[in-house]
Amino acid sequence: MENPNVLIVEDEIIVAKDIEQMLLDNGFLVTGIAKTPEKAMKLFSEGETDLIICDINLEPEMNGIDFISRIKKVKPVRVIYLTAYSDEKTINKALETQPDSYITKPFTHEQLLVAVKLVMNGNMPDEAPSSDYPQPTKRELDIIECIARGLTSHEIADKLGISFETVQTHRKKILHKYKINSSSELITLALKNHWIKS
Repeated sequence: MENPNVLIVEDEIIVAKDIEQMLLDNGFLVTGIAKTPEKAMKLFSEGETDLIICDINLEPEMNGIDFISRIKKVKPVRVIYLTAYSDEKTINKALETQPDSYITKPFTHEQLLVAVKLVMNGNMPDEAPSSDYPQPTKRELDIIECIARGLTSHEIADKLGISFETVQTHRKKILHKYKINSSSELITLALKNHWIKS
């Protein structure tokens, strides 16, 4: 899709402006910036939006997940969540809205840009998701399940009877294998592909 329109929903205006400039520099169009769900609803209804980049931690009355849930009842749209939260409860709640990506703060321009490009080159939200990801090995699944339970690398090593260095190596290889950058993205991917149970 050429020159997709992106709506930025972020209550930190400096972060929002930084994202906007990065998108504009890379040929994307920005529908607008909204600090609140109400403003975002207005911008979404008034213009064409192909992708929403949405912070989860918005105002108390309606967080980003609730906002996306409401928006998707209006029409399908691609979604990338940005959040400082990477706990399993938040991830599971976010996954109920079927986002296309989930990025934890702090993030780099490169991370977000790659996510945006992958999302915009992927399936439409109302199409069946792609299952191009290779199945993790038994050991990789063990590691992923431990990460999802919040265990540290030392705790994983003790549980699986392997060295700390081996756990670290596995973690790096898994992230590289699936071209992701954080444990929260790995958990999101694993839950979406039903490699682990929520």
